[in-house]
Amino acid sequence: MSVTNAFVIVSGLLSVLAFRNPALLYKLIGWPHRSSTEREYYRLFTGGLVHGDYIHLLVNLFVMYQFGAIVEMEYKVLFGENGVYYFLALIVLGVIVPNLFDLMLHKNQPNYRSLGASGSVSAVLFAYVLFNPWSKLYLYGILPLYSIVAAVLYIVYSVYQDKKGKDNINHMAHLIGAVFGFVFTLALKPSLGPFFFLFLLSFSF
Repeated sequence: MSVTNAFVIVSGLLSVLAFRNPALLYKLIGWPHRSSTEREYYRLFTGGLVHGDYIHLLVNLFVMYQFGAIVEMEYKVLFGENGVYYFLALIVLGVIVPNLFDLMLHKNQPNYRSLGASGSVSAVLFAYVLFNPWSKLYLYGILPLYSIVAAVLYIVYSVYQDKKGKDNINHMAHLIGAVFGFVFTLALKPSLGPFFFLFLLSFSF
């Protein structure tokens, strides 16, 4: 089984179980104050496996399924047998790194909680953009957008939602995860940088 499929299945199952069992959601949700005061550091990861509602869950897992499979394959092509381990690191750290920022920013706010695989999804999405900045995506299956444009709009929307702050969804994780996914992949293969900029400059209508 691929890393992408395993993540989608585990996150999907845990999220559905948490929807039906508030005690499980309470145990898994990202909660910087409890991570700090009670040393419940496992929440830095488990908070990225549960979601706010079915729409939040389906959007995240759909994006992960679509782009994760492509990026996982690119990693295997670039890094051979180590590719699967590097991709696993991208997925896992894509959850943990944004939640570490949450821990630093919100550890003294006992009522602040967050959840969702947004950081990991964004990390994968921006790794994909690094590989294929001008590939076309179809929003809702109809509206064509270049991947780099769709990714930027995704981040702008996330920052806007984060400023509204009316739910427990960790929207800022989109931004941090995106930066992490791009930089992590580039750090593993620095030669991708010049190719990325050449791709950008090669754009034509």
